[in-house]
Amino acid sequence: MRRLIDGVHSQSDEILARVFHDHAEWATEDIIHPGDGPWVVSRVCRSWRKIALAHPEVWSVIRMVGPDPDEMDDMYLGDSDSDSEDGFNFGGAAFSKPDPLFLLNLALERSRDYPLIVTLDFGDSLAESDDENGPAAQMRRMGLRDSSTTTLHSKLIRAVVAHSNRWKTAELQITDALIPHFAPIRNRLSMLTTLTVGVMPARPFPYARNAPNLTDITLYDYPHEKIALPWGSIRRFSETRLPLMRRGPPTNSTATYLKLLRDNPRLDSFEVAYPLPSPAFSQFTAVTHHSLRCLYASEKSLIRALTLPHLEELKIEARKPEAIPAIRDLLTRSKCSLQRLRLIDTALDNDLLAILSSSTSLKKLCVLLSGWNAANEQTMKLLVTKLAEPSFLPCLQDLEIIIAQDYSMDSSKPLKSPCKIGFINDAFVQMLAARWEKSGSAGGPAYLQRVFVLVELPSTVDLSRTRGIVGLQKMCDEGLDIFLRARDPHALDLEQDAKDISYVYDV
Repeated sequence: MRRLIDGVHSQSDEILARVFHDHAEWATEDIIHPGDGPWVVSRVCRSWRKIALAHPEVWSVIRMVGPDPDEMDDMYLGDSDSDSEDGFNFGGAAFSKPDPLFLLNLALERSRDYPLIVTLDFGDSLAESDDENGPAAQMRRMGLRDSSTTTLHSKLIRAVVAHSNRWKTAELQITDALIPHFAPIRNRLSMLTTLTVGVMPARPFPYARNAPNLTDITLYDYPHEKIALPWGSIRRFSETRLPLMRRGPPTNSTATYLKLLRDNPRLDSFEVAYPLPSPAFSQFTAVTHHSLRCLYASEKSLIRALTLPHLEELKIEARKPEAIPAIRDLLTRSKCSLQRLRLIDTALDNDLLAILSSSTSLKKLCVLLSGWNAANEQTMKLLVTKLAEPSFLPCLQDLEIIIAQDYSMDSSKPLKSPCKIGFINDAFVQMLAARWEKSGSAGGPAYLQRVFVLVELPSTVDLSRTRGIVGLQKMCDEGLDIFLRARDPHALDLEQDAKDISYVYDV
């Protein structure tokens, strides 16, 4: 432990400041919570406090998720001496009521002129209720809030909006009653590159039209016709619906999105992650889009109307399995060179196998499965068997497999026993070894570069020490980037065997 601490303190101030910033960006911590983020870092020791105060990037992640004035009473501050510089006066007390607006303004002041990453999530609780038919849920659906909560949100928004000229990334999940507070951002979004918007109920948001550097737009349960955007600069478009909203079927149709693609020939990424209503036997004017490189769509009528000669990345999800034959036809029609493929809860049927077999230039394959069952086990066994064939995905460089929690199940009920992840076995290691040896052969290109396997479930695997683990260690020593993590309660001692390799078994 002492060596670890010494190693941390040996880093330069700039590196530590970058670590603090990156942690704040990826962690789900609120800037108005004194027990989160830079407030904690700045109270660890004098040297860290000096670094935090000297580097504005440490304070540049402004994240706030649905603060409730009553909940602020219970924020744990911990025992500490008085710290007048932060406005905290603990006085030996374990609890105190912080002023969220004061904390926000202090963080904005300390961020100086650094570009801001802003997340304002003040609409989430509208989708949550113990009784979805009760009066509280009805009030949420109508956008009604307690007046003290609305007042707090308004004050916080006004404080952040005053710095909109520094917004680089902004995510806004709000109710329609809060929209007027964003009026000052009009013509003050010169640094904004990425914007995410969700408004409940869906009312117009007219303030983002003049954002000259905006390239990425994501809309959550919010039709794109409701927001004014600088379409000439937009390169990546995503519109999705959140299942918790229960807002009824979408109103936009296939024709709406074909028009969007036709009117925006410079888009390079397009995602509409929900089914679209289309009249039976409807015919659509075909669209050939020469710039689009990434597609995620599940509506077969939309897919069948597209030709994408430069398509490189594709995402396929099982919610609309009938779309897979349409995707197969799209790839044949487009004559594109697919580079990256992401499969989400998708079984390896004949159409999908045909897509994979014909994707001879594919470099990255990502497979995400929710939960572990007989169907998923069969999918992975078949995939590993196919990957053992040299002619199957011969250019594969990056293999990513994630077995995630099934959030459709009751998470309060623990699994009675660990899942047996049968495909993580010695044969899997042999398949990787064969591809690794092939990629390193004399005169041949170095194809396989990265293997990432993450099992989030309590699980057991069939790796032997003599063949499986030794084989992985050998490839790692030779330069293959391997990450293999499984929550194996029966393999606690394997972490010691792993040594420097980046695969471990966690509990």
